[in-house]
Amino acid sequence: MKIPFFGKERYYQDNKDQILKIIEKVYLHGKVVMGPEVDDFEKKIAKYCDRKYGVAVGSCTDALYFSFLTAGIKKDDEVLLTGFSFIASVTCILRAGGSPVFVDIDPKTYMMDSKDLENKITDKTRFILAVDIFGDALNIVELEAIGKKYGLTIIEDAAQSIGSKYNDRKVGSLGLCSCISFDPTKILSAQSNGGIILTDDFDFYETLCKLRYHGKNKIGEFEILGFNSRISSAQAAILSFNLDNLNFWIGRHREIADMYFRGLSNISQLKMPLNRRETRHVYHKFVMRTEKRNDLKKWLIENNIGCMIHYDKALLENKLFENFIFRAEGLNVINKIKKEVISLPIHAWLTDEEVNYIIQKIKEFYQKP
Repeated sequence: MKIPFFGKERYYQDNKDQILKIIEKVYLHGKVVMGPEVDDFEKKIAKYCDRKYGVAVGSCTDALYFSFLTAGIKKDDEVLLTGFSFIASVTCILRAGGSPVFVDIDPKTYMMDSKDLENKITDKTRFILAVDIFGDALNIVELEAIGKKYGLTIIEDAAQSIGSKYNDRKVGSLGLCSCISFDPTKILSAQSNGGIILTDDFDFYETLCKLRYHGKNKIGEFEILGFNSRISSAQAAILSFNLDNLNFWIGRHREIADMYFRGLSNISQLKMPLNRRETRHVYHKFVMRTEKRNDLKKWLIENNIGCMIHYDKALLENKLFENFIFRAEGLNVINKIKKEVISLPIHAWLTDEEVNYIIQKIKEFYQKP
């Protein structure tokens, strides 16, 4: 048995006929970039996330960068963010001229620790980048209260967590705007790159629309200095089709997570991800911890089980930070768990047989003398 970490090939096999029909329809009408499918998808996903407006762009990295530019970030403005995330969570700040301030994380949720967040606010702090990670949701109510207390603008990096909720609040509805990724590895994915900015602010929305295509306004004038960051009509149509299936796929992710919980929770050497009552975790990634991480990873690969590490270093440990100013005090939790985290396969095309095989092989690992 060979179990892939990602399920994109299986997704295509299941949906090939529908995908080809979608692509053919776009190619026949000829408007292959920014056609009507893009506008339709923007409205559809905005509604799904309880937002008014959506602006689809070439990647979530661009979405984050454009959000900071449009929000008026100035050189050396401090931005609070987790020190434990994918690199795009911080490069958008650096590109926009801001100064990252890295916050330690909760050891159970892997997301920003609110006490450390508040302790690191200074008179230079202007923004919070709220990163929902691995399919979980931040405490939206608490973050909004902190933002209001200190007059900070919140931008939500929801790249990994569409479909998740904190109580009745949906991921994608926090702060001035929210950014979502459609990278092929995500639960809601395109067949290439893509991203979107969601907001309730009409003026913010209009500026983003100009930024994504060379600063062009509604009457065809190139009004501001912009970029070229658009998605194809075919990708938007596929994303719309995938959005219709999203809740079903999330349900399957949660079923697989439950199988892992039932099968592995009795292994004392494993620390399982936290499944909180107040959140709807969608398990974009199933990340657990073990002090034998490297040995377990080797064992899983030897047994043809795809696995990955998210993440093996703090953001500030990347070489690029030799050239940038940042603050990062007391990241004690990150420095511990980066040595322990390991991600198991989880996607809607895993079979129960495969999940049980993964569980059995992990049990065998911990039963070895």
